[in-house]
Amino acid sequence: MPTAQDPPVPPGVIVIGAGFCGVAVVARLATQCPPGTHLTVLEQGPRWGRGLAYGTRSSSHWLNVPAGRLGLDPDHEAGFHDWLQQVHPGHAANAFVPRMWLGDYLCASLQAATELAQQRGLTVTHEMATAVDWLPAAAGQAATVMLSDGRVLQARAVVLATGHLPPSPPALPRPVSGPDAVENDAPHLTWGAPGLMANPWQLELLDGLDEDAEVLVLGSGLTAIDMVTVLQDQGHQGRITLLSRRGLLPQPHRSLEARPRPGLSPVAELGDESRLRPMLRAVRRWMSEAAADQRDWRDVMASLRGCTPSLWQRLSLRDRRQFLRHLQPWWDTHRHRLAPGIHRRLQGAMAAGQVALQAGRLLSVDRSADGALSVRWQRRGGPVVEARVALLVNCTGATTGLSRASTGLLARLRQQGVLTPDALDLGVLVDEQHRPLDTAGHGRAGLYYVGPMLKAQWWEAVAVPELRRHARQVADAVAVFMAELEADASADGATASPADALSGPACAR
Repeated sequence: MPTAQDPPVPPGVIVIGAGFCGVAVVARLATQCPPGTHLTVLEQGPRWGRGLAYGTRSSSHWLNVPAGRLGLDPDHEAGFHDWLQQVHPGHAANAFVPRMWLGDYLCASLQAATELAQQRGLTVTHEMATAVDWLPAAAGQAATVMLSDGRVLQARAVVLATGHLPPSPPALPRPVSGPDAVENDAPHLTWGAPGLMANPWQLELLDGLDEDAEVLVLGSGLTAIDMVTVLQDQGHQGRITLLSRRGLLPQPHRSLEARPRPGLSPVAELGDESRLRPMLRAVRRWMSEAAADQRDWRDVMASLRGCTPSLWQRLSLRDRRQFLRHLQPWWDTHRHRLAPGIHRRLQGAMAAGQVALQAGRLLSVDRSADGALSVRWQRRGGPVVEARVALLVNCTGATTGLSRASTGLLARLRQQGVLTPDALDLGVLVDEQHRPLDTAGHGRAGLYYVGPMLKAQWWEAVAVPELRRHARQVADAVAVFMAELEADASADGATASPADALSGPACAR
């Protein structure tokens, strides 16, 4: 880490975030930036290469994509499987493996990219630090990144690769009483109080939970199922209820997932169609035809994946809003599927009566005299249920909505008008170079974004195949930008300052 005695670092590129996207950007920059470039990677904690998705240390949290498709490089999607064969041999390319192994692969890839960059004459610094502000560059100067510890870094280009925002728990409704009472949504209890777990990844909050205790999980998606496996691995025997508005579970992948069968080209049939209802009717027809032809509905979903961004961009704001309100739960459960082994495990727990799925909405949460939580929920189309639970867990999932960023760099950039939420608050909009659009609809020179907030513009932008492509586009745009600055400086007769070698990779921190 730099000290007051260190020589000043010449402005280069700062990548904020060292999850999947950050590592993918660094790996590409290591091959594209010219010698002399200084590259700084910021990660706010010790989770180098892991981020939210791959930071789990549970061997029961599996990837929901076969290992052979998860490489960092778009030109070599088998990269992760190649690494796996060296470290955890014996797994086929179509196997579903623990998520933490992908985190290990990304950390190893970050170290390899750092070494390659240094061999090419770049210098790389890894900083465990939190960025809290960004100030644009004045004419001919570098932009400024301010850190939470008071330090100031300068860079010609800054890449925001910050990943998902923390989970945003729903409000806890106040209890009501009496036959004529009106439901009051003002919070009675607050998340973080005993028994109220706002962030499902704060697993230390499970310490001391009685193994026979009743647990209520809000949500029934992938995060909720992760919580079920964590509780089971800890020997939990009590009943676990999954409560979501529609009571839908993720569909399973095919066992030993195969490539989609060739010959499906449903998008060609849509032509220039831009309305949601005709698109929905077409998808339903294709699925019926696939079943009649002894094909799989997963083939239809796979054939849609490559063109989903263009279809999303065709939709009007009204149709997008209708999709989110009415169709997204069905899309998510069919698009983001479970590994077959995890699905079998869940079905076994449900058959044994340990896990129950309920469709409904939470009505109230109160504290009983003995410290337990008294909860009430309304079954979808059915009666009100009252129960006592020891633990209520928010598993409604991470968010990409920029308005949910209340602190940190993204919140600061939103306040400054550098980042602006899209109309549906799904994320951010960017220009063709992946520069976030400000309140005037313009991208700022030298500032780039890559990550799940691209969902606002492309919808299909939260999984590895799409994110690695976006990461490459960002890195290439940065390399071109840096080359143009260097060419301008040379034309003006300026000379670049030599870069001094600083610290190496910090994956082991």
